[in-house]
Amino acid sequence: MIVACLDIGSTWTKGATFRVDGETVSLLARAARPTTVVNLADGFFAVLGDIVEGDPLAQLHDGRLSLQYSSSAKGGLAVAAIGLVPEMTLEIGKIAAQSAGARLSQVFAYHLTEDDIAGLEASPPDILLFAGGTDGGNTNYVRANAEAIGRSSIDCEIVYAGNRSVAAEVGRLLAGKRLRIVDNLMPVFNEPNPDPARDAIRTIFLETIVKGKGLDRIMAATGAAPVPTPFAVLEYTRAIHAHVPEWDSFVLFDMGGATTDVYSVHQEMPDLGTVLRGLPEPEVKRTVEGDLGMRVSARTTVEAGEPEFGDAAEALRCYAERVVAQPEFLPLTPEDAALDTRLAAVCVGQACRRHVGRLATIYTPDGEMKIQTGRDLRQVARVIGSGGWLARAADFDPAPWFAQHAVDARGRLVLFPQHFSYYRDADYLFPLLANLARAFPAAAAQAGIRLLQD
Repeated sequence: MIVACLDIGSTWTKGATFRVDGETVSLLARAARPTTVVNLADGFFAVLGDIVEGDPLAQLHDGRLSLQYSSSAKGGLAVAAIGLVPEMTLEIGKIAAQSAGARLSQVFAYHLTEDDIAGLEASPPDILLFAGGTDGGNTNYVRANAEAIGRSSIDCEIVYAGNRSVAAEVGRLLAGKRLRIVDNLMPVFNEPNPDPARDAIRTIFLETIVKGKGLDRIMAATGAAPVPTPFAVLEYTRAIHAHVPEWDSFVLFDMGGATTDVYSVHQEMPDLGTVLRGLPEPEVKRTVEGDLGMRVSARTTVEAGEPEFGDAAEALRCYAERVVAQPEFLPLTPEDAALDTRLAAVCVGQACRRHVGRLATIYTPDGEMKIQTGRDLRQVARVIGSGGWLARAADFDPAPWFAQHAVDARGRLVLFPQHFSYYRDADYLFPLLANLARAFPAAAAQAGIRLLQD
């Protein structure tokens, strides 16, 4: 079987053809071109023509070729999440959105204020994920927020995944909006249920978000539907965990021009005497940082890392302006290469800092106690770097940049990986193999690990 796999990124559209024979995967051809943002189909079909000899559409239609593709152009789906208690309902809303391949553009808890509504009206997300309360629990906040949204001019898809006791009323209050009602994100206290909301977000992506960006033209010509790139990579991470021995725990960075995504596979096993606080961590987790990227998001990357730049801050700000104006830019001088490295270090260090948990020591009448929030990745032994810059950077080591953030502003230990081997997706095949894994999960997972460089 010959499979063409393509990924439409915010900066580059990449593609490769693979031959799959049982559990063996062979790379036949690969290509990349700048993403044609005005119409994504132009760059897509150019890359497809580069990696397939002859007429690829004819081969698709007669079964000689299979196609799997994904898109994260423009930074992926923007989702605003509304919840009740930040560390509970709202947190599981983040998990649902990010596991669906979206990025959190705005986050709200409790009552939506007039300023909150005005911000959503002025800059609506692709999807508003509206949650709050366990089934049978508090309805006041949900009702008030539904009334505020109903009176507003907010124009986007809305997924309600909150307290089922008030779901019918929410439906009436939002009757004039594009609303979908699904099962509660947290029907019972401390028992997350993210799958229905995640599935709704993915469905909206296929039914509505693809229109107007050229993806509908691709679907019409090929008969194949895309998935959000981050969702494909999340499922690929899961496939590696399931099908590659000794890779049951690892961290993967996918750093692009617009976002830095962090994926981790980890089974939480707290130390004796450590108390876990907050929601249970999923075994496979993704977080995405829309303000950390090497090109499209370079300005906000500099802002996020400015306290650690010192005398280099002004040079980095000027460099960020250059690369934002020219997202396909590649450094040609040692000076530009050094500035690129600093941008990458901020993306990796800050993204991982946000992904991992915290450990605080408190003292009680019974003695010392440790309180852990979030996931503890200190014992993870393998870290993978993927994405254009990380793929090329043979000498990059994330460990020093983790060490810069070892303790947070509140004196808590930041639970970074501590002693690990670093591997590089040198051919930048992971997003493409993630698409291949949709049809051949075991073969694609084993091929990806085999092709890593250390």
